[in-house]
Amino acid sequence: MASQRVKLLFDENISRRLVEFVNRESALAEMAHLTQRGWGGLPDRDWIARATERGFVIVSGDRNERTRGYTVADLKEMQARVLLLARFWDHLSRWERAKWLVAHIERLVEVAQQMPTGSVYLIYKRGRCRVL
Repeated sequence: MASQRVKLLFDENISRRLVEFVNRESALAEMAHLTQRGWGGLPDRDWIARATERGFVIVSGDRNERTRGYTVADLKEMQARVLLLARFWDHLSRWERAKWLVAHIERLVEVAQQMPTGSVYLIYKRGRCRVL
């Protein structure tokens, strides 16, 4: 039985144009931006639930539980699969973010393919990851 192609959903703190470019040029996974699904502006809990129901692994640079309004435990309880980009992401320019994503998209796909439901991983600058 062939494995199903992984689906990545990028949230609003990652450029939609960047996601579109990487998706078009890599063809490694089904990639979408939150706004492409019409979920931009929805409360996080709502779009996360929709993304999870549709089998997406969420990629986000938003690690701040205070401003987000939900915790890692909440994400696990929602049965979400989430890749959180570590603190390095906040300090990259738009160009550096583009270069990083292009250089590491294969690693993100690899990690996403192996994630069990209800798991949250922190992704570091060099592509290493840690289960939260």
